[in-house]
Amino acid sequence: MSAPAESTNKQTHPGELTASSTNTSSTSRPTGAGVNTGAGTTRPKTEAEKEADRLYEERIEDEYAKREGGA
Repeated sequence: MSAPAESTNKQTHPGELTASSTNTSSTSRPTGAGVNTGAGTTRPKTEAEKEADRLYEERIEDEYAKREGGA
């Protein structure tokens, strides 16, 4: 096995890093807004959600039918 790579993070004063200290690790995780929101994941819909979707679709179809006939 080879020796571990030496870190480029050098401290000039306790708790202070130089400007060249960047995280170049390939295992770094993204940071910022929206990272841990669960965006892009889905879960099965509940029966109540399915029923609400069905009623919504039915009402929308009725609304479009009214507009087509009355224009």
